[in-house]
Amino acid sequence: MSAQDLLAPGCFVLADIGGTNARFAYVTASDATLRCVFSYACADYERFEDALNAYIERLAYSAAPKPQRICLAVAAAVHDDLIKLTNSPWQFSRSALSELLKLPISILNDFSAQAYCLSDLGQARVQWWQRAVPSHALAEPARHARSIVGPGTGFGGATMLPSGGILESEPGHLSFAPVDAHEAALLAQLWRRFSRVSIEHLLSGPGLANLYWANAQLLGVDGELQAADIVAGAQQGDELCLQSIADFTGIMGSVCGDIALMTGSLSGLFLSGAMLTKMDRFFDQRLFMTRFVDKGPFSSWCSSVPIGRISADYPGLLGCAAYCRSVHD
Repeated sequence: MSAQDLLAPGCFVLADIGGTNARFAYVTASDATLRCVFSYACADYERFEDALNAYIERLAYSAAPKPQRICLAVAAAVHDDLIKLTNSPWQFSRSALSELLKLPISILNDFSAQAYCLSDLGQARVQWWQRAVPSHALAEPARHARSIVGPGTGFGGATMLPSGGILESEPGHLSFAPVDAHEAALLAQLWRRFSRVSIEHLLSGPGLANLYWANAQLLGVDGELQAADIVAGAQQGDELCLQSIADFTGIMGSVCGDIALMTGSLSGLFLSGAMLTKMDRFFDQRLFMTRFVDKGPFSSWCSSVPIGRISADYPGLLGCAAYCRSVHD
């Protein structure tokens, strides 16, 4: 008897799969509360199927309802049958996985999933940085697009259209555009590492490490630190670490302003990701906002965009739950 045969009917199994961690939960058809939330390190499992099976076995022992649908949010393009994680060696076939589990499977891009959660956010789950939106307005159809973006192992984003449809995108793979001489000098250093420097090469955990290395090179120093060590160094007052985080913050402000302009996101730009939480006070909100609105003739346009930092713990899982409810209904 398989693990899922031990379960009674009624739940949607959800997973948010990034380059570092795979987070799982389930919801029932009648209750959107995330239950049995658990995270696995991707490096601990050779295949995604192994991590999924470990979670289903965990559900069996907790007497959870039997799965009736699985919804996966993945940090990857999802238009083909073969799903290849962008920043992880995991890959799997959508059709083969559905056949193996004998269950319908929905697969969303990870930030497309997060976009589905935007309408369900209340004020307690958003920290407003510019032009706060009331909770009832979040729950109503927006007049304009809303976008959600964030750094992690990579840099992702997606847009919810006024119709409620999701515009999937890969903003992390756009080319980086410097806005001053210092950023141009950083770009020149990064060209030594990458033939094409993308946004993700700067705005991610590895990206922060790249910024530290590039700044060190500009000082004539060979320096390498990982993101967590850079934040720790900033806490100790290390100037190179502080400069690297300031560069990260300013560049992210410019990029997010560009994304808002490209998508017409006058109904909101939302920031997501644990990386911003880990940076804490070193992610300079004022610098971010200055760079966000610095768009020449469209500076006033950018000043009118509501900007919120999502404080919900699992926006990807919440979005998967919202998607499953819409399919089920």
